[in-house]
Order: sequence, then C-alpha cells, then structure tokens
Amino acid sequence: MKLRKIIEETAIEVCKRHSHAQITELHILRALLSKVGTSGTELTIKSIDKELDKIPVVRNAPLSISQGATNILNELDVRDPVEVRDAVIDFIFNPQDSDEDDPDVPLDKNDRPKNDSPGKPIQPKKPQVKKSNPQGGKSESLDDVLAELNALIGLDKAKQQVNALIALHRANTVLAQQNRSAVPVGLHLVFTGNPGTGKTTVARLIGRLYKAIGLLHGGQLIEVDRSQLVAGYVGQTAIRTQEAINSADGGVLFIDEAYSLASDSGSNNGFGDEAISTLVKAMEDKRDSLAIVVAGYSKDMDEFIKSNQGLKSRFQTFIEFEDYDTEDLIKIFKLISSATPVVVTSEVEQALREYIIDFKPQGEDGNGRFARNLFEKMFMNLTTRAMADGTIEPHELEAFKVEDVPQMPNEPKDNQDKPKFGFA
Repeated sequence: MKLRKIIEETAIEVCKRHSHAQITELHILRALLSKVGTSGTELTIKSIDKELDKIPVVRNAPLSISQGATNILNELDVRDPVEVRDAVIDFIFNPQDSDEDDPDVPLDKNDRPKNDSPGKPIQPKKPQVKKSNPQGGKSESLDDVLAELNALIGLDKAKQQVNALIALHRANTVLAQQNRSAVPVGLHLVFTGNPGTGKTTVARLIGRLYKAIGLLHGGQLIEVDRSQLVAGYVGQTAIRTQEAINSADGGVLFIDEAYSLASDSGSNNGFGDEAISTLVKAMEDKRDSLAIVVAGYSKDMDEFIKSNQGLKSRFQTFIEFEDYDTEDLIKIFKLISSATPVVVTSEVEQALREYIIDFKPQGEDGNGRFARNLFEKMFMNLTTRAMADGTIEPHELEAFKVEDVPQMPNEPKDNQDKPKFGFA
C-alpha cells in the first residue's frame, strides 16, 4: 500500500479516536510520526496526543479534511516522507516570526509572512484508475470493431443486444446527417451478470464502437470501483469521482460492482451517495461526450438503479451477460492452452467436456476464470506426473493426458431410508 494511503487511513483513525470533526495538519503529523518515526525531532507521539486533546470534541459529526491536511498528503506523493514530516513540524511548531524590518517579506492578513503559509490550495491527485486507449488512438472502422465483438467466445445474448444498440445509434447518425429527428437514446449502459463473463472486455469495445460511429471523440475506457471513488471524509468523494469523470470524458467510465456505492446509503460511515449524486449530474451534463457503464450482479444492479431516481431515469439500456456453457468453457480452455506449448488432444477435450458437465459450473464458477483455474490445475497435475521420476523432460510437457483432468469428488448419496431432519 502506498505511504500516502497509509498515512491518510491512520489520520482518519486518529481523528475518530479523538472524536474530532475535521482532519487537520496535526492529525496528519500524528500519523506521520507513528509511521515514519520521531528520530531527529524533539517531539513524541505522546506530546502530539496532548495537543490533539486540546481540540474540541464533536460527537457523531461527518468527517471532513482541511485543505492544509490535503496539501500534506499530496506532498507525500512527490517528496521524501521524512522531509514532509519535518516541514509539517516547522509549519506547526516553529513558524517564522514576521520581520517588520524587512520590507521584502510581504505580510498576509494575520501579519504572518506569506512564505510561511501553506500556499495555493492543491487539489487531490486523480484516483489511480485503469485506463485503456483504443488502438493507440488509431481510426477504426465500425465494421472492424463489430467483427471483433462478434468473434468473442460465447456472450450470444450480450452480443445481440450490443449489435442492436449500435444499429440504433448508427441509424440516428444517418438521420442527423439528413437533418431529421433522431430517436433519443442515451450512451449510458448497465451490464448485468456474474464476474468473469466478459463485461470489461465488452465495455472497452463499447468505447471503440461509439468512437467509430462518431458519438465519442476519444473512446478510451477508464475503469474504477468503489474504493477509487469514495473517500473517508466529507467533500473528498465528490472530488475523486469528478476526477474519474474528467479522465473518462470523451470515452467510457466503467464502474465495476457499482451496486456497492449504494451499500452505505444514508449511513454516516460512508459517502456512496455523494459519488452517486456526482455521477448523476455528469450523466446529464456530459450526456453527449461521456458514456458511463455500470456493472455487477443482476439482482444487486437492479437494487442499485432503484436506489436513486436520477439513475433510474438515465440508464435506459441493460445488457445481460450470461454464464458460459460447456462448449464455451472448452473453447476458452483451448484458447488459453494455445498460448502455451501444451497441446489439448481430442481425448483430453472429451474428458474435459465430461468433467465440466458433471461439475455443472454456474454463478461465479460459470465464467472464464473457471476455465483458467482448470487449466492451471491440469498443468500442475501434468508437471507433478512428469516429476514423478525425479526429472522433467521437455517432451513430457508437450501435451495433456486424460489423467491430468481433475477427478470429481465423491459425494455421499442421501440414504432414502434414513429420516431427514432440519430445514429444506
């Protein structure tokens, strides 16, 4: 974990422990001393705690952060933490005396030298988000990107829905070119389905498709989750969320497990509502330059959309990602294998088919991760078998054998004659 994040979380704990309403420079210093140490200073953590005890106690107040404290956290991204610690100590405990005899030192309203003030407020840095640029910014044809979409393994229902959506946008583009009224349809989408069913991959393609049509000028994908949008104190969540929105402007902002933003709705301990409100505003203000795609489990996403009337009115299109079936999982397995020297023979493929049918993967198991985990398990079985004689020869790693396919665990069958107790 980055030091900045550690210091921030420690300062929040210190502030809550003292029942303070705002994180100040003193709270950040207390966190710095506990993590960086007190060596080279005349301060102790106990002495800082005494100073913190002088701050008025505020019960059950929402937590905020001062601009000075934010500035210090920003400095931790670019400066040595010991230097930052010493600078904070000087700022709090050793302020420079104003030199009235020196006309070159301008004074502020408090007759304090301006060069001893925190300086111009610095906005918090952008959240660390995953960014994907479509094809290095190259111009792509719509047909080429659609062909890439339709070549994906499985996802038949999702691909049909995306093709229908793109056809509608394409028709609207033609109508607009003829100065005719278009059918109103938003760019924002809801992806529903289990993890590992290709939602991020399709979201990335959505950005490229929108760009190819001319709906978005960038087409990039910015991927975030709750932890990158929600802060631990008042005011900062909106800033983090807006930074992500600005980064995605011209492309797609993809929010995975978006339902978690509504998990603390109305709670004093979370600020998901603040993120949602910022997103809703951006969906309207940037409706022609930004596509927001939210993703998660079907039931959870339904509850998420219902949690805010603004979300309900702005998300018009839901795209469902079904679990992969047996043949899809085998295709994914063979695709993974094709990137390695290990061959999948027809006999092994049939054994895989029988194993998957017996396993009946569904829910979180019915996805691409199941195929990858299965490949890794089989490769471990292969290498264990090859190492049985104490050495591994290269030819022993060329192909799977049927015995490398995992065995289904023997599940005891219910005794029909035995009385059943408990709840069904």
